[in-house]
Amino acid sequence: MADKTTTVLRLVFDTETVGKQYSISFRNPKNIVSRDFINSSGGALTALADGGIVDTTFTDLVP
Repeated sequence: MADKTTTVLRLVFDTETVGKQYSISFRNPKNIVSRDFINSSGGALTALADGGIVDTTFTDLVP
């Protein structure tokens, strides 16, 4: 099998719990509307802490 590369948009949010963050990845993001529709173990999302494009390459080691 050939190498496979995947690209996603990854967003990291702060939560109500101090020191806890929540991350979510989207393969095909088009429009994200903040409507408190994501539940996390740290409570409601309070702020966008980080975000970016993540490229992951999988190399099959078993022929």
